[in-house]
Amino acid sequence: MITSLLDIEDARARLTSGDQPYAFEMSDQTTVLGPACGFGADYLRHLQTEGRYAESFETAEQIADLRGAIITEYGL
Repeated sequence: MITSLLDIEDARARLTSGDQPYAFEMSDQTTVLGPACGFGADYLRHLQTEGRYAESFETAEQIADLRGAIITEYGL
């Protein structure tokens, strides 16, 4: 897996333009998977109930806020 360090505003623009993330790394060392991660729908629903899957950047931000964390990077 390749993870690139990116500016959050750059990430927001890329996601808005259609880029699909596979993971969001949080400042509390938690990884939240995104839509391009390749896991099946059942497993993603399970991860979503645990706050470890986000279909959008906005959802990932909400998960981070609930943890008192910030998104520090994401991978494409």
